[in-house]
Amino acid sequence: MTRAVGSDVILNSQVAQALAVIGDRWAFLVIRDVYQGVRQFEALRRLRGAARGTLASRLKTLVKNGILYKNPYRDSPVRYEYRLTDKGLDLYPVVLMIWSWETTWGQACAQPRALIHTGCGHSMHPRYRCRHCHVALSIRDVTYSVGRNPAPAQKVPPRFHRRSKRPAVAGGARQRSMQYLDIIGDRWTALVVAAAFFGLRRYDQILDGIGIATNILSDRLKLLVDAGVLKRSPYQDKPVRYEYHLSAKGRDIYASTVAMHEWANRWIIGKGEQPIKLRHKCGEAFESEVVCDACDKLLVPSEVRGSDA
Repeated sequence: MTRAVGSDVILNSQVAQALAVIGDRWAFLVIRDVYQGVRQFEALRRLRGAARGTLASRLKTLVKNGILYKNPYRDSPVRYEYRLTDKGLDLYPVVLMIWSWETTWGQACAQPRALIHTGCGHSMHPRYRCRHCHVALSIRDVTYSVGRNPAPAQKVPPRFHRRSKRPAVAGGARQRSMQYLDIIGDRWTALVVAAAFFGLRRYDQILDGIGIATNILSDRLKLLVDAGVLKRSPYQDKPVRYEYHLSAKGRDIYASTVAMHEWANRWIIGKGEQPIKLRHKCGEAFESEVVCDACDKLLVPSEVRGSDA
């Protein structure tokens, strides 16, 4: 991506709108756990160590936004489990790309160590690629243009703007948080990373680009530099001024970000109203597919299982 964009585009972008629907780090964890078959309230609470009110709030929001639905599993008294709707199941590429990033860069302690593709029987790594030319996604191979009719930004609950503290959870390493969500755990941090994808490197550019308060921006930039997602380099001596560049670790967040962009196109953005349009180096509008790197077949949730072996 080569040129900067204004705050109206970034704040109305597909990724920003997806984050407004999906929610914060707790919501991401709930979605991931439901994918792994944890569906009942108490089981979700024990696994994550979430306060009852926090978990109930996120489940209510995910049901309201059409990502989960409540399915009764007992009549007297009525008890419900939470299952993914078609809209929720379609987040699978996002879940896989977060798993992939966490396996490469994170602690890999809150997720399966390996994925098995039952379609071919092999341990595999998901490959996110252009559907037209089958080349693996790289930030260097994608350009963008601004649409004519950017959709209005959705109202985002204040908690989605807050930087969540990493939860102190009792139990073994399996229960600990994912580093991806410790980094991209609130909307502002995610938008700072998105600004970097759009080529915004200097403090004032990012400030203007996403309309963020100065104290919040300083906090998020420090977080991302400390986490190794951004690298800071001086471009002026007196006074010292810095640019923020994506590291290899930061560039690898691009796949999950584009997966959210595409999900929003399918479920949130009206036809012909895409705020940002992506084009791959092959000349086609970018459309993705996720395949098994062992057999090159498309991955679907029913044919992928986790393994700690």
